[in-house]
Amino acid sequence: MTPRTALIYGATGYMGRLCARRAVEAGLRPVLAARDAEALAAVAAGLGLPARAFGLDDARAVEAALTDTAVVLNCAGPFERTAGPLVDACLRTGTHYLDLAGEVPAFRQLHDRHEEAVRAGIVLLPGAGFGVVPTDCLAAHLHGRLPGAVHLEIAFQAVGGLSRGTAGTLLDGLPQRGVRRSGGRLVPQRAAERRLRVDFGAGPVTVTANPWRADLFTAGLSTGIAAVDAYTAVPAPMGALMRLAGRLPGPFASRPWRSATGALVRRLPAGPTDEQLAAGYSRVWARAVDASGAEAVATLHGPEAYEFSARTARLLMERVLAGRAGAGFRTPATAYGPDLVLEVAGVRRTDVAA
Repeated sequence: MTPRTALIYGATGYMGRLCARRAVEAGLRPVLAARDAEALAAVAAGLGLPARAFGLDDARAVEAALTDTAVVLNCAGPFERTAGPLVDACLRTGTHYLDLAGEVPAFRQLHDRHEEAVRAGIVLLPGAGFGVVPTDCLAAHLHGRLPGAVHLEIAFQAVGGLSRGTAGTLLDGLPQRGVRRSGGRLVPQRAAERRLRVDFGAGPVTVTANPWRADLFTAGLSTGIAAVDAYTAVPAPMGALMRLAGRLPGPFASRPWRSATGALVRRLPAGPTDEQLAAGYSRVWARAVDASGAEAVATLHGPEAYEFSARTARLLMERVLAGRAGAGFRTPATAYGPDLVLEVAGVRRTDVAA
């Protein structure tokens, strides 16, 4: 019997191609998949991998493509739209599901399908990349150090290039109200509603409240901490845009704005060059506080964010292919523990003295 393999969907996009390259370097031979057959054939030929072209609007084609597949890695955003058809097929074929989502709605969508996944014996693990593997693992690590924590703050800084897909997601999300976790529930929050000074390890940096980060959803599940705030280090102009869009969302949801930003995004490069991937880096900071005011702080330093995502996605595919998957909705930390991220090359975690 032919062993079941991994399939990377969205393999013609920047992250799909990067994940495929890193998988091949680790000795994996995933099947590459995407809607565009011609573009897919070129990517697959360059890596010497098999390919299957299909669109997600054809349920039979999706199911047929997954019949011999152990795990799907979905790299095709927006994940709110692409996850559903793939997960439908995964449930029917017994295929585990991973993706690179980083926004709250995509996680909520899969969390709602937990019981279906348990019955099917498959894992649903979104956020297999930089959002949210390092932040989720650091949150769980701090909870282990301070089990009575009632408030958690998480911030990250990514230095390197910006992909076309990420830029589009950021600009499209500007007029959308996000959330924060308070009292164990997700409550509305405007973008950039709060700012904070944190030290990632090289001096204080101002970070801005990011109400779209999936950590606001996952950290509560992974730690049980009732109050969670997420922050991102952004350039000053982007922070100003976030604050303005939070107060006056109308213009940022208008057709002229979307047309202008869409044209801008199309002129951007697909993603960072290999040189930018090698030179970039990422930093995560987190602080947990208990009811008495005692706190635990830790930082995590790692590779450039897109490179980080490709490495963690590869690691999680390897785990699933080795039979270590479980069933139901999982976060990276609930599936594999807080030290999962330390298996990624170039990652260093530091506990900061109070």
